[in-house]
Amino acid sequence: MSEESSPRVVVITGCSSGFGNLCAREFARAGEQVIATMRDPAKADLAPLAAAGDAQVNPDVRALDVTDADSIAHCVAAVIQDYGRIDVLINNAGIHLLGAMEDMSEESFRQVFETNFFGPLNLARAVLPHMRAAGQGRIITVSSIGSLVGRVIDGVYCASKSAVETAFEAMKYEVQRFGIQVSVVCPSAFRTSIGDKISEQATPGEDSPYASLLAFRRDKVHESLAAGGDPQEVASLIRQIAAEPDPQFRYVVGDKAQLMQQTLTGLGDAERQQLIKRLAEIDWWVSGADRPQQGPQE
Repeated sequence: MSEESSPRVVVITGCSSGFGNLCAREFARAGEQVIATMRDPAKADLAPLAAAGDAQVNPDVRALDVTDADSIAHCVAAVIQDYGRIDVLINNAGIHLLGAMEDMSEESFRQVFETNFFGPLNLARAVLPHMRAAGQGRIITVSSIGSLVGRVIDGVYCASKSAVETAFEAMKYEVQRFGIQVSVVCPSAFRTSIGDKISEQATPGEDSPYASLLAFRRDKVHESLAAGGDPQEVASLIRQIAAEPDPQFRYVVGDKAQLMQQTLTGLGDAERQQLIKRLAEIDWWVSGADRPQQGPQE
């Protein structure tokens, strides 16, 4: 069954909020058969689609925990049984933990990688046999501009995004001969609920040697998200990528993300170090000074 002759079956993870929720709306309004997944379907907020009157196919909300192998296997098998195929997989589910590399527990490191790296990879591995059998498919993974650098107090998140991009870049060329396209989307800061989720995570106490740096960087992250772009831009881009006959691998979205990518290109190591410190506004920390009271560094 061709993509042109019928609605495509689109599986999207992390649809309870943010980019995933907007993607579910975007694809459903375009007439695609959306399988909107999340760990707790009770949190689904997709009802406005039915009232909008312009959705040809309403999202099919299903439970999926990308860190649980049984949940992945059950969800993929059920979708194949009910719809016969999976045309597009959008890996959006992710978590974001802030903390100094010394402070964070091994459990926290594993939690981030289980969700941000192993989750998308294992889900892709589960759908690939079905896409190969169909001779076509799309896999789009939401990464981050943080994959390009080791952001201070954000190291484990950046590491997970860098790792998932590297894995999917290799996969792109492995599966291309089977008619399967693989892409990643690297947004900068956008106004989603991820800021609220970051603040809910447990952080080290005031006795941590990195307490002032953590507090400073956490405030900067929230400021950046609050001033970020419209997340609908990312959802619209993802739908465009899914429609491209020959999509590129990496899409950087957001003015700040594009500027960072351009700036990093061709930098030597010393220049790169200076840029990372300047972007994080941490000269005060490196020099041993106290945290600035207000405003950015001059």
